[in-house]
Amino acid sequence: MITEEPPVEAHRVESVTAADGTPLALHQWIPKNPKAAVFYVHGLQSHAGWLFETGPELARRQIAVYAPDRRGSGSSGGPRGHLPSSAAVLDDYTAHFEAVRARHPEHLPVTAVGQSFGGSVLAALLATGRISPDGVVLCAPALGQQQARHGQEGVRRLRTLQGHRTSPVTLKDEDYTRQQPYLAFMANDHAMLRQITDGFRAVMAELELLYTEGPRWDIGSPAAPVHFARPERDPIIDLDTARSTLARMCPDTVDAHFDADSHYLEFSPVRAQFWDWLADVALRTPKAPAPPTDAAAIAGAAAPAGHRTQPAACPGGPR
Repeated sequence: MITEEPPVEAHRVESVTAADGTPLALHQWIPKNPKAAVFYVHGLQSHAGWLFETGPELARRQIAVYAPDRRGSGSSGGPRGHLPSSAAVLDDYTAHFEAVRARHPEHLPVTAVGQSFGGSVLAALLATGRISPDGVVLCAPALGQQQARHGQEGVRRLRTLQGHRTSPVTLKDEDYTRQQPYLAFMANDHAMLRQITDGFRAVMAELELLYTEGPRWDIGSPAAPVHFARPERDPIIDLDTARSTLARMCPDTVDAHFDADSHYLEFSPVRAQFWDWLADVALRTPKAPAPPTDAAAIAGAAAPAGHRTQPAACPGGPR
């Protein structure tokens, strides 16, 4: 139990310019003296604004939270619901992660969290060696889901799609949560993706192939701990497929089951239990050996040109 709540800075959003000029949003919840950090990769329909409770709750547990809005989602720029290429997505998240590392020259342990489709993005980042977090949490991750639904040849066909033609995301809000306040929040969330482009679907397929056809993860020596967090039942994710896909990439994964029957643990009755668990994982994650750094380079990376920090303007969720 938390007996004292460390002071938490207000939710802030930093504007970051991607290599191709697209403005990207990086959401932050930072306690005064963080003991660890979480780098959060959100899912397909969600955005970092969905962390309106998770961000402050983790910060009260002395965890610094960094959550980028994927391009085309949330407060980030780019055509809505579109991804131009898997390379652009991986480049965006790599740049965000490196910036987070640079802000903590004392090298706080950074745990990367991938939720749902964010788990697939994170798996591709790890499989390609783009980032090296100190710990990994995959929460109801969409691992291997395209191949489970469409078969390997179907995924290869999806990868050839192009363009901005849109089609609806057929998931139901009730698959995410059964809690009425959160359902009301989702119904009024104009930033929630309801349509995605053919180009987005091609990138989903490409990202999945990067880790399902790639080698086992090489995530440090000693290897960073990897955790698989899941509800007991998930109407969106085939959890058995996700777990078996993860086992091939990382055989030593630790499982955490939560007593929930909907996809989004943070909108479930066990959300406080999940926050406690996630904070504990982040705090127990050991620091990797700090690499030699140039102090001037670190100072420059902490506030690079093209970055702008401002108070968050996202709508609040249910109270």
